[in-house]
Amino acid sequence: MSETLDAIVTAGARLPPALASRVGTDVKALARIGGRTLLEIAVEALAGTAGVARTIVVAPRSARSCGVRPDVWIDEFANGHENLLAALGAVRTPRALFAASDLPFLTSRAVLDFVARVPAQAAGAYPIFERGEFEAAFPNARSKFVRLADGCWTGGSVMLLEPRALLARASLVRRAFDARKNPLGLAALLGMRFAVKFLVGQARVGDVERRAAQLMGDPIAAIRGADPSLAMDCDEACEFDYAIERASA
Repeated sequence: MSETLDAIVTAGARLPPALASRVGTDVKALARIGGRTLLEIAVEALAGTAGVARTIVVAPRSARSCGVRPDVWIDEFANGHENLLAALGAVRTPRALFAASDLPFLTSRAVLDFVARVPAQAAGAYPIFERGEFEAAFPNARSKFVRLADGCWTGGSVMLLEPRALLARASLVRRAFDARKNPLGLAALLGMRFAVKFLVGQARVGDVERRAAQLMGDPIAAIRGADPSLAMDCDEACEFDYAIERASA
């Protein structure tokens, strides 16, 4: 990869009490999978990716003792979208990698492969996976997919972003972040015409790309063919159970 990128990880998410009791921490990023915290997995994968200049972490102060040594550490803010905006503000490169802190099987190889697939002109890129493709890599790991006219899809939690463009549209970033787990909310964010198209089952991946590009004023790319580990995140107890069992095997 010839492009130099800063890489950011936001790690402020908390777990519900029952799950926190099971994994030994209420900070999701500090849960251990295969002997390492999720935060360690993310930072090590990004730092080991060719072309990454600096790693930037936004996390609770308590996470500083977990052994992770990013180039820049920012103590968390009151909510997730402020964490993301703070991380974007610390980036020095024209484009940056973003990774969530709940990807137990993330690797440098998967990140590098994703970056290689991103068009040079894209201000934002997001890996997507058709249901069969994801389930072939992680069978029985997930039951929720978004149905579009051209397939059932799930998205990754690693992205290539252009910080300057996003910081100029901070209000849109806040709304998108708050709706990130709600397909209908994201559809509404893309506008009434798209939301109706989504509800009647006529929306396609290309429609999402075009509408997102219109909102951003820059090309946005949905990337196919990347490693499904970019989408194997841990949100619910069953996903933690799956990751722990698979890592131990």
